Amino acid sequence: MKTKRIAALLLVPLLIAGLFACGEKAPSGTPVDLSEAVAAFTEKLDLVWAYDLAVEVSEGEAYRDNVLGDRQAGSDAEHATAEKIEAVMKEIGLADVTKDPVTVDRIQANGSTLVIEGDDEANAIQLHAYQTQGIDTVAEIVDVGTGTMWDYYDESGEEIDVAGKIVLLDIDQREDWWIGTPAIQAKVKGAAAVLAVNVSGFAEIAEDAYNANDFCGPADIPTASITQTDAKYLRSKLEDNDSLSVHLKIDNAYEKGSGTSYNVRGRIKGLDASECVVIGAHYDAYFSGFQDDTIAWTGVLALAKAMIESGYTPLRDIVFICHGAEEWGEANTAFDWAAGSYREITGPGKSLQGAAVGFVNFELPAVKFADYTYTLSAPESYGFVNMYTQSGLAPDATALYPDGVQLDGYLTSTYADDFSYYINGVPSFINGMMTDIMAEEEDVFEFYYTTYHTNYDTKDTYDEAVFAYNLKYYGGLAMYIAETPAVVLDFTYTAQRLADSTPSAIVGEADLNAYADGLEALAAAGQTVLDEIVSLNEAYAAADATEKLSLYEQAKSLNAKTLNLFKEANDAFVGLSEETPIVPHEWYFNNILTMEEVVALLTAGDVDAAVDDYAWAINGVGEWYAMSFDEETVEQDEGTYLGKFAGQNWGTGRIYEYADVEAATRSLTERYGEEPGGDFSEEIAVYAAAIDRQTELFHAAFAQEITDIQVLTADLVATVA
Repeated sequence: MKTKRIAALLLVPLLIAGLFACGEKAPSGTPVDLSEAVAAFTEKLDLVWAYDLAVEVSEGEAYRDNVLGDRQAGSDAEHATAEKIEAVMKEIGLADVTKDPVTVDRIQANGSTLVIEGDDEANAIQLHAYQTQGIDTVAEIVDVGTGTMWDYYDESGEEIDVAGKIVLLDIDQREDWWIGTPAIQAKVKGAAAVLAVNVSGFAEIAEDAYNANDFCGPADIPTASITQTDAKYLRSKLEDNDSLSVHLKIDNAYEKGSGTSYNVRGRIKGLDASECVVIGAHYDAYFSGFQDDTIAWTGVLALAKAMIESGYTPLRDIVFICHGAEEWGEANTAFDWAAGSYREITGPGKSLQGAAVGFVNFELPAVKFADYTYTLSAPESYGFVNMYTQSGLAPDATALYPDGVQLDGYLTSTYADDFSYYINGVPSFINGMMTDIMAEEEDVFEFYYTTYHTNYDTKDTYDEAVFAYNLKYYGGLAMYIAETPAVVLDFTYTAQRLADSTPSAIVGEADLNAYADGLEALAAAGQTVLDEIVSLNEAYAAADATEKLSLYEQAKSLNAKTLNLFKEANDAFVGLSEETPIVPHEWYFNNILTMEEVVALLTAGDVDAAVDDYAWAINGVGEWYAMSFDEETVEQDEGTYLGKFAGQNWGTGRIYEYADVEAATRSLTERYGEEPGGDFSEEIAVYAAAIDRQTELFHAAFAQEITDIQVLTADLVATVA
């Protein structure tokens, strides 16, 4: 039934009549033909203008904080870029241009260098600093391998003294951990600073590539990235000397909670100002940040420019926003990115909640990642994405993407600004720019191994054909959202997402039946609401100008309800396992199953299999850290997730109680390699107690979800009663 109803809508062109703005009477005029409007907008797209602006900012001295680039949270370069965006928005004719200030931790990275003892200062090695305090010191440097707790002991078992010294360590931030964790370990050991060599996972493009990623730790351990080339030279010097001193200067100005980042926004006024569509990207960057995200935000402004020059007057306002502090915005939290967007939608832009009917976000829009493309969105918007793609308004993808546009529906991640909007009730969309969904074993695209967050993210990566396609596709999508009176939210996908998460064990039959029955009722109610949405949009498309006013008012009334229910669903059913979206009960369920596997293997006396296959994966792989770092380090690291030291930002209320198994994890790590058949009764007791606690929490979460399903179902029914 749903398929037929959506298919029927596709056959009816959306012809939008002039209505009203800011409470004024409906103006007269002929309906807008969306096909003609999209064609006119496409004709006016100026790729050269967007590219030139991206080059100007990514390479301009005024828009970088140091010789390697950077415009990070609250820095001078970020502020200069915000001023540039504000000026350009006004120049192209956007209305109501503002810079919304939000509070962040300020990081001004003025430059970092290393001079090895005996070398000339003129030959200083350039470093790239992380978001930490600065330092200017002459100290001994010590190579600590990968920087785990095991690496602070020599071959004889003696602890290596690093107090007051600089440690050099190798890291793979994709396979292992963010730099913050080994940096905390170094701090615990008394080190003065950390130099990190990204040996794999990121920055694989060349040995002279730097890398920057989320620090997710405290700011009081100065840390910088050194290239593999420079690290090899440094290690050659270490090999030739019993001890080696260096002059390390990390010229960072860090200010806790007293920085200001700006979210710059302007609008194209529509016929109705009470609702809007938002199009955005972020303008802060590591290095020159051409793909991430300079060409994205200049693309956003190119969309605005083309719409204005084409004479397009949308049904609803279209708000264009360039966010700051996306890469990083606060120290000592595991949720240190997307701070600018989160603080916008919950602060100066809070009025967008309930008013914004969609947010189209751009990231890395000028790279061809694969022979296919796709869109990430909320599950409730999967059907709408497909409707647009098949409407005849979207550009043909086959010449550029021979494997086409993938339409199975793909849940948005936490890795960009759209997640902040999504969890706050704004249906969000972003170009599929990270995960290779067609790979046999799902992984990120190669670009993320080689070029992402490196000094190689320059204009040389630019692909004009991809950029043109994305501007046309997502500009058209934004117009499609703007001109669709009733927001298409399909809550049958909410039910499907929950059904896909339904546990196969632990739950009693009565609760499992209640969950299944609740989902069946939720799907039915969602279908009823979807039918109402589709019928209203069909009626609107077929109506004359007079009838459209009444139908649009009905659509707005329905939108107020469905957008509220969309946020209600997100509040209830979007949790996080570290930074991965989950249904809340999945955290406890996954922990329980994993611990049961550990117990079974320990009962059989197989400690190696228990450690290798399962024990590390408990607590969203949190126990992997307990196998590699000491207790004080892990306590600090876990605290960043649990909000003990700073805010959780977009993770607030979505992180769950850890299974208390660290003592067993450490014991098993020490006993790794024992002959099979040992006595693991003490460790098993730890897991048994944790299983009991996690089971208790699981049942509470599962029962709450049953209640929330019933409440959402009743609220959906009430919207069309």
